[in-house]
Amino acid sequence: MAGAEETERPCRDEPGKRPRDHEEFEGRLNRHWFDRLIMLSDGVFAIAATLLSLDVRGPASWHNLSDLWGGLVPELNAYALSFLVIAVFWLAHRRFMAMVQKVDAPLTVLTLVMLGLVGLVPGVTHVSLGTTYATGMALYGALIVLIGFSMAAIWGYASLVADLVAPEVPKSARWFQLFLMVFTPPFFLFLTAEAPIRQAGWAPVILAALFLIGWRMRLWVLKRLTKSTVVRPYARRGEDV
Repeated sequence: MAGAEETERPCRDEPGKRPRDHEEFEGRLNRHWFDRLIMLSDGVFAIAATLLSLDVRGPASWHNLSDLWGGLVPELNAYALSFLVIAVFWLAHRRFMAMVQKVDAPLTVLTLVMLGLVGLVPGVTHVSLGTTYATGMALYGALIVLIGFSMAAIWGYASLVADLVAPEVPKSARWFQLFLMVFTPPFFLFLTAEAPIRQAGWAPVILAALFLIGWRMRLWVLKRLTKSTVVRPYARRGEDV
């Protein structure tokens, strides 16, 4: 019978060629690593931002709204400033990872270091509220600079060392993003620390204004460095942040 002659033959790969299922497995494994790293990062950023609200308690005793507001201003100022800082770093991390095609062990370790520093933001914010303004800003500023350097290390390794980003991203844009990540945190903190803003609560307002100005300047420079849609994935919809 013809059917009897048709027996199952074992699937054998040609010599020198990698099995197709092995390539699919590697792709699935890399996708898993990438997704898990993104989920962990988003979780740490979200928890750190949420924990900031625990320090907004107000004065122990107050008699009118003026007393309540006077006691809340330093705490709200610290909350808004730290929330904005976490949001800016999350936006930078999202932008970087949108251009990364795969992750490896060094990139994972660098990301874990950065997340460990981000997780310290609520604690350092709480400690800075109980110290003098100069001491608190020095401690807080040191942490923000370290987070910025760790983020720069992530991008520098992924884009310039291991070449894990999309090939459409030119070298000029890669170096420009690295420069921004190293320069921006110390510069913003210098301007914030020098302004008399502790009691007035202007720190988050100034930082937000500087972020918006820097954001538009970054788009202006990137537009001239490259026209790649990978570098500016949301630019056509006006959503590139």
